[in-house]
Amino acid sequence: MRAFFLTMAFVVAVASTANAESFAVVKDPVVIKECGTDCHMPFPPETLPQASWQKIIGNLSDHFGEDASISAEAQAAVLKYHLDNSNDVINSRAASRWRTTGAPARLQDAPRFKDKHANCSKDVFQAVASHEKVKSWANCVACHPGIVKSGDAEDSIGFLPRNMKGCFGD
Repeated sequence: MRAFFLTMAFVVAVASTANAESFAVVKDPVVIKECGTDCHMPFPPETLPQASWQKIIGNLSDHFGEDASISAEAQAAVLKYHLDNSNDVINSRAASRWRTTGAPARLQDAPRFKDKHANCSKDVFQAVASHEKVKSWANCVACHPGIVKSGDAEDSIGFLPRNMKGCFGD
């Protein structure tokens, strides 16, 4: 009987994590320094394909309307890290869920991002982006606090008003 309960506990634990969306934690010191300090978190490379990262990191003098220029060596290192770990190279569960045939210009243009936020009206979507604890769609850690330290993309949106909570998730 004890073996049965241990087996069932294991099955429940595996089943509950099977649907979880976890990314590899960005540990590259150059990527963390250049991408994860002043402007935003270091985004998991698995969220976009190589072509997207090439566009995003390839022209940092116009990085979403900002001059985010860094040294050529640092830029090459950041780009290499993202290209080597992009969702069309890595075969993780998260990478396969974020894989796309196109080359989205930004994370929120990726089909998986749109799917995860599909139930949000445009008004709610914009209200969340401008919420005092979010401020920008580049601030993923506002709603996904585990993403940087553990790679866990589970949301934690308790700070949002009730009318904004129901539209997020699978």
